[in-house]
Amino acid sequence: MKLRQPTSPLRAFLLLLILIVLLPALFYSVYEINSLSSTEQLMEEIYRRQMDAVLFSLNQYAWDVVGTWAASVDNAAAGSAAGGAADTGMALFLSRTRPVRAVLLADSAGSGVRLYGRGGRLSAREDEMERVLSGDSRRLEQLRRFARQNYRRLEPVALDTTSGAEGDLLILFSRLADANVMGVAGLMLDPAVFVRDVLGAKIRDATGQEFVLAVFRGEEPEPVIAPEPAAAGDLRQRRNLWVLPSYTVGIGPRGATIEEVLRGRFIQNLVLIIFVDIILVVGAWLAYRLFRREMELVRMKSDFVSTVSHELRTPLALIRMYAETLEMGRLQDEDKRREYHATILRESERLSRLVNNILSFSRIEAGRKQYHFGEVQVNSVVEGVLETYRHHLEANGFTPELRLAKALPLIHADAEALSEALINLVDNAVKYSRQEKFIRVSTGRDGAEVYLEVEDHGVGIAPQHHRRVFETFYRVTDGDVHDTKGTGLGLALVQHIVDAHGGRVTLTSTPGEGSRFRMSFPVTNGGTGTSG
Repeated sequence: MKLRQPTSPLRAFLLLLILIVLLPALFYSVYEINSLSSTEQLMEEIYRRQMDAVLFSLNQYAWDVVGTWAASVDNAAAGSAAGGAADTGMALFLSRTRPVRAVLLADSAGSGVRLYGRGGRLSAREDEMERVLSGDSRRLEQLRRFARQNYRRLEPVALDTTSGAEGDLLILFSRLADANVMGVAGLMLDPAVFVRDVLGAKIRDATGQEFVLAVFRGEEPEPVIAPEPAAAGDLRQRRNLWVLPSYTVGIGPRGATIEEVLRGRFIQNLVLIIFVDIILVVGAWLAYRLFRREMELVRMKSDFVSTVSHELRTPLALIRMYAETLEMGRLQDEDKRREYHATILRESERLSRLVNNILSFSRIEAGRKQYHFGEVQVNSVVEGVLETYRHHLEANGFTPELRLAKALPLIHADAEALSEALINLVDNAVKYSRQEKFIRVSTGRDGAEVYLEVEDHGVGIAPQHHRRVFETFYRVTDGDVHDTKGTGLGLALVQHIVDAHGGRVTLTSTPGEGSRFRMSFPVTNGGTGTSG
């Protein structure tokens, strides 16, 4: 039976991120983008209805004004029929209403026309008005029908003019004030004066902070009246005026058009959704990267424990085996005994370095690593380390080459920590060298820095690993470097020591040709002291 491979924690975490973050964000974004269109359509409909309400209010106002005038004329006509002076009543009414040029009174059949102007009866035009009324019997019948229902209906009638100029407008309505007389009356309006005097103030009041209104005559592009500059193309909606059929009133949003406003809101909301999605994606990516890094650190720690266990077990086994052999006195050959003692010494030194690295790393992780700074001669540190390390190097077939610069300035450093860093670099060169047993240790000065350099002709390190080899537990995962056992602490300790001294460590390496590590430290007091 084939066993199912368990899902890795990293893959499970990635699937969890997709399920709880990315997929909901994607669905929500698609939903919001789809809803934006319907929302903007709803807003446009609300905006349109609001403008319709303004236009309706303006039309209703004009209609109410004319209806009030019609009632006044009806009352004045009823008073004259009861014995009052019609000329006086009509003259008084006309003096108060500048947009009305004349008042017409007739019977229900449209005959017996009387036309009153501001100067009295306009007898010269009465026959003309009677012909207008008699030629529109259908309209008169509608007025009579509404009058029988006690309802005054206003009927605009355009009067022709032969001069080509705008003619008067006649507003016909049924007389209701006298129940015994069912007659017809009319108001002869000057449309331009009506728009200016009656609608002008109302338009200014209705404009407010949101809309622009204007009144146009026919198809003319320029408005007859507009509180603010407005062209016909700038207005979103236009409606005919009920009492002035040849005039239209237009309305539009102040500033940008509705389409521009809604398009701007759509783009703004869309950008906000995309921005939130980007934040979620970046957050998910950072969480995934952090989790992957933590998983990698866990793996490296596990490898570290396994490696340390192996590194400890091998020298301990050799030391125990050789010590037992020597203790039992089985070796009679003096050269063999010296070889066993040398092996025990070498493996003991190896254990000491390993334990020292682990202890140093532990103190660094706990924040308890302390340095004791003083004036240090770099060449003295190098000579001391190589002298102490000479037996180990010779046992591995190395004869280090020294290139120590003379008269180097002193540096402010911890000599013991500097020695530990150099030991790790030399040990690194020993471990990763193959056939060519070459190590060169150099010192020198470069500007305001003193450097210490270790070079080998070993396996080298690929460029993509140059930055990460100084990370804790990191070990190269390919090539001959990976095949060499190690804890992954040596170069991390070197980096920490150099950083604590305010210096820097650099790596120059080519796979198959070797590596060169350089530790650079600032010169003390401008380099007043020297080391020989």
